[in-house]
Amino acid sequence: LDELIAATDAFAEARKVGEGGFGRVYRCDALPSLPRVACGFAVKTALVGVGAQGLAELQSEVRTLSAACHPSLLPLLGVCLAPARACLVYPLCRGGSLEDRLYRTPAALQRLRMLGFETLPPTLSAAARLCVLRDAARALHYLHTLSPMILHRDVSAGNILLDERGNGYLADVGLARAAEATAGSNGQVSHLSTQRIFGKPGYIDQIILNDNQASQLTDGFALGITLLVSLTGRGAV
Repeated sequence: LDELIAATDAFAEARKVGEGGFGRVYRCDALPSLPRVACGFAVKTALVGVGAQGLAELQSEVRTLSAACHPSLLPLLGVCLAPARACLVYPLCRGGSLEDRLYRTPAALQRLRMLGFETLPPTLSAAARLCVLRDAARALHYLHTLSPMILHRDVSAGNILLDERGNGYLADVGLARAAEATAGSNGQVSHLSTQRIFGKPGYIDQIILNDNQASQLTDGFALGITLLVSLTGRGAV
């Protein structure tokens, strides 16, 4: 934890590049305990202490996600499991999020400036958007084909990141969980019962709201909404 505090200048606001389902995201150029990467690091830190139960759950999630490896899945590079401030470390995607590149708001410009853009980057063409979505869809399909299946639970335009070459990465897997297989009328259906609703408004399938169950179908619904907003430029409703 001390290493992350030093690298992010004590999680300074000037180093903040965004927020996700897990918490706030800060950039840093180097971490002594990890091999140097040209793009730098993104450090996600929980908004509050995780406590003993939360720490055990996070350890379980990290073990599951550490085994996941796909070219379009943002890799987990490091973990800090300090109860006072749990952190996850990923490569920094300097192309920003698909959401920021689509909507180009003043807040988006501020986040892109933190990543190195002096002015708003060019609008993504329809072909470029489809390529980014293809990359994210492949990563999500990969998670769904693992055993046990991993559900993302927070697919959205804000959780698809771009590198400097325009490649897409499915990110914010801090909410991902292994699903349970249950027999249904159509055979084996993998799902995860949940008492908390995760995901962004407009991207959440009604099944989750009604039945408190996430599945590959609800992940697919969120991906479909992401495709819709990406091609139309309109926000999710």
